[in-house]
Amino acid sequence: MATSLLTLIVILGFLPMRGLAMELEIIGNQIILSGPVVGDEPGKLREVLARSPGIDTVILRNSLGGNAPSGYRVGELLRERSLRTAVSGYCYSSCSRMLLGGSTRYFTDDYPAEYTNVGFHGHYDAKGRLDSYTVRQYGLGDWIIKYSDGKADPLLVERWINIPYSRGMIHFFHPGLVKHGGTSTFMCQGEEAAGSVFACERIDKTALDLGVVTSLEIVHSADQAELRAAIPIRPRASGFASITDSGKVPLSVDRGLEEYRRFLNGGLPRAFAISPDGKYWAWNAGTFDAVSLAIARCAERSHQQCQLYAVDEDVVWMPK
Repeated sequence: MATSLLTLIVILGFLPMRGLAMELEIIGNQIILSGPVVGDEPGKLREVLARSPGIDTVILRNSLGGNAPSGYRVGELLRERSLRTAVSGYCYSSCSRMLLGGSTRYFTDDYPAEYTNVGFHGHYDAKGRLDSYTVRQYGLGDWIIKYSDGKADPLLVERWINIPYSRGMIHFFHPGLVKHGGTSTFMCQGEEAAGSVFACERIDKTALDLGVVTSLEIVHSADQAELRAAIPIRPRASGFASITDSGKVPLSVDRGLEEYRRFLNGGLPRAFAISPDGKYWAWNAGTFDAVSLAIARCAERSHQQCQLYAVDEDVVWMPK
């Protein structure tokens, strides 16, 4: 099966966030942080830790990042408290600094290994272009080297904090579970056509080599069983049309048809959802939960119960 995490970065504008702020959930000795980083996380986390002193593990799940200062402050707070961190799904941008703040750092097995990764890059302006001034202002390179316990390669760090576009990143996967061409680390510049992260530049240093993680031991999230049970079952092909036949897509908006053609260039897993009135759509590619994300985003935009049109390589639409 083709895999596209790069597509995920390219279509950030079409990705739904599960909430307007990062969600915090306590289960036993773990706190699970998921969703966008908006800036209030340090204060909230301090309050939670004060109320629940038994927490020793922070799970960072499916976050595209967001507010830059919050990422630094949370990372520093976690190091002060000697808490361990683990990535569940994807943890990008400011989320990656939260992960790096853990006194010990791990991967989880909540999702398949090829969809579990941490992504680093620089700071960017509103147009997604590198903001070199902010990179220097925050001392991002030195911060990363410090919180990697001195293991990060300064020359490589300098490269990844100067990636020109925000959709570019260096992606670290579990080196014992994910290898493409013998490699588990991939550098994408953000200029590549939508496709697989595994087609980006291969880097011979692993997450363990560079101190991104401190162990290859797998951490199990406390809600793993519940998480897996909630993943939608992939529907069967309906035979309504060929997936490449955009003329059959029941959309009444030209922009939607343009987006469908973009969707066809996305990697797997992928899903395209449509509102009942044919005026709204949403799609997602490159994430394990592409189906649920596409449906949720479409419903959010249309305020209607949306229906899947295509999943992976098949049209699953059933006309009512």
